[in-house]
Amino acid sequence: MIEQIVNKIRNDFRFISTKLLKIKDKKGNIVSLILNAAQEKVYIVYLQLKESGKPIRIIILKARQEGISTIFEAIIFQRNSYSKNRKAIIIGHIKEASDNLFDMFKRFYKYLPPELQPETKHSNEKKLSYKRLDSEIVVYTAESGEAGRSATIQDLHATEVAFWRDAKTTMTGLLQTIPDEPNTMSVIESTANGIGGYFYDMWEAAVKGENDYTPIFLAWFNLDEYTRPFESEEEKAKFKPNDYEKTLIKAHNLTLEQMNWYRFTLKNKLGGDEDKMKQEYPSNPKEAFTTTGRPVFNTQICFTNYESSENGLTGDLVEIEDKIKFVLNPKGYLRLFRVKKPSEYESYTFAAGVDVAEGLEQGDYSVCKVLDRRTDEVVLTWHGHADVDIFAQELMKIQRYLKGDIWFEIEKNNNGLAVIMKGNELGLNIKYREDFNDGIEKTEMHDLGFITNKKTKPFIINQLNEWIRDGLFIDREQEFWGECLTFVRNAKGQMSAQNKLSDPATKTFDDRVIAEALMLNCSLWLPNYQESEKSKLPAWYEKEMSEELEDNYSVMGV
Repeated sequence: MIEQIVNKIRNDFRFISTKLLKIKDKKGNIVSLILNAAQEKVYIVYLQLKESGKPIRIIILKARQEGISTIFEAIIFQRNSYSKNRKAIIIGHIKEASDNLFDMFKRFYKYLPPELQPETKHSNEKKLSYKRLDSEIVVYTAESGEAGRSATIQDLHATEVAFWRDAKTTMTGLLQTIPDEPNTMSVIESTANGIGGYFYDMWEAAVKGENDYTPIFLAWFNLDEYTRPFESEEEKAKFKPNDYEKTLIKAHNLTLEQMNWYRFTLKNKLGGDEDKMKQEYPSNPKEAFTTTGRPVFNTQICFTNYESSENGLTGDLVEIEDKIKFVLNPKGYLRLFRVKKPSEYESYTFAAGVDVAEGLEQGDYSVCKVLDRRTDEVVLTWHGHADVDIFAQELMKIQRYLKGDIWFEIEKNNNGLAVIMKGNELGLNIKYREDFNDGIEKTEMHDLGFITNKKTKPFIINQLNEWIRDGLFIDREQEFWGECLTFVRNAKGQMSAQNKLSDPATKTFDDRVIAEALMLNCSLWLPNYQESEKSKLPAWYEKEMSEELEDNYSVMGV
């Protein structure tokens, strides 16, 4: 009978968690482990990876106190207390946190029925080991310097990694101890601690599919208990959400009671510090990695646009029978939003800004952003890595796709000169350079491209800032608004992606921001766009373009 129960414990996590494992809740009561909504979301991902037969690799970005350490300590207890020859390492960021984690394991063991308690060999010094099983669970502190010197392990749980003093060194050592075998587990989780660092880089790489970790984001509203009832209907009627709160309610279908909790917590636990609130209780990943510098752009406006962004169509421009066609490709470099091509009668319809990759250590990108001057909408983005001659050819494809009615402002610095030379050879419409003699009046020069320096960069960024603040254009690309949120002024007043100038290996980027600023500057350089009767699209062309876009959307299943 006991053997049957042990076998069920070994294979049925819900049985051991609800029937046998005890935790201390936030009120100090000893209760059964019933998974909350956030824990349930994590458990489903864990189970899917386990049943897939692949190594279990998970990285979690979370709000505070959602019980993530609890569920993984429970999973590790199940995996190592009833199976032979297994070893698990758990690492907290400070001694107090490590003590709490080990107390959790001791509580699991203590409240088991005596007949279900495996015989222990050690249960002290933050080690729980078993005689007959030859398995053990060890808890370390990241700052102790001991972690990472172990022999082969099967399970690793690293918590609050964003706050470790030298996470890269410690984690690099630890990850070498886990074999790439099925049913081994590595879980890295943390609340955010600003931009940059090991945890941020691992998260960004996971999101982009550049490592094997499955990213899980847990917003504050994923936890059911983060809600605060109103004392009366009258109080509820007086509650008026601000613009930011309205955005959250609409984007995530939140209740006023949830927003009441959010506002109460902001005022009473974080002293009204909105940036700290977003870091501790984020609504999306970009918000979690809140800026530590001085944001250049209005963060509330940027968050609102970030939340309301769209996917568009992803693909490539391909030459087919002497014509440039847009072909859907989920891994393509080009993103298309609501493009209407010009007729043969129109001119000065599109303006483009081009930022060419500098070849920096963080792996910056080449970007082209295109504005439709008829609607002031950004309708096309090219983003990726390519040799300068190939990138120039891609720009030429964009020009041909838009019937030649487009002008490009290309940053001339570094590799930009090579793109300009190749583009000019191909017949690209490139804007002439302007000189900022006294910082007030611009003078057109006779050479091509835009030179970014201490005089010109503030000019185009401040111009972009005005357009963002006053809502003078529309950009539906989420990644652009994400870059805006991490575009800051440092202590010297220099503007760039956060930590880009101080940490060459940072994974924050501003390529889209610079391209957008150049795009708007190019648009303002061109003659004012005014639609005339002559320039209106013929009915047959409108129909042809509409059918082409419908075909593309149908391929996407939209």
